[in-house]
Amino acid sequence: MRLLTTETRRRLEALIDKISLGDSVSLKERIELDKYSKFIPFVAGKVNQALRKRKTLEEEGLI
Repeated sequence: MRLLTTETRRRLEALIDKISLGDSVSLKERIELDKYSKFIPFVAGKVNQALRKRKTLEEEGLI
């Protein structure tokens, strides 16, 4: 089982929050997020939640 350092976890959570709110995310940040989501199911789940939230907000016209 792979573990994240506190700093890495916070950085990933900030990226996931940016995605869910519709903010722009750089290619480098997306690559980093993808790298972690491949090996850590928790991160992959949070990314999926953020994408669903973003889609809902876009459909409602809030973003």
